[in-house]
Amino acid sequence: MECRLNEILRPGDITRLADKTGIHRNTIRRYKDNERLPKIDHAYKIADFFGKTVYDIWPPK
Repeated sequence: MECRLNEILRPGDITRLADKTGIHRNTIRRYKDNERLPKIDHAYKIADFFGKTVYDIWPPK
């Protein structure tokens, strides 16, 4: 499963996302760089922040 956060993120989004969701910036970077898959609650928080669905950000193959 490949993450599409790189296509969505703009400068400063990681900090705003971390502040709004409570997910650590380093964790978000790991998701963005495809080093980790998010826990389901993190995936929903991130998708909600961008007004997208989880499948928009982490599409099934």
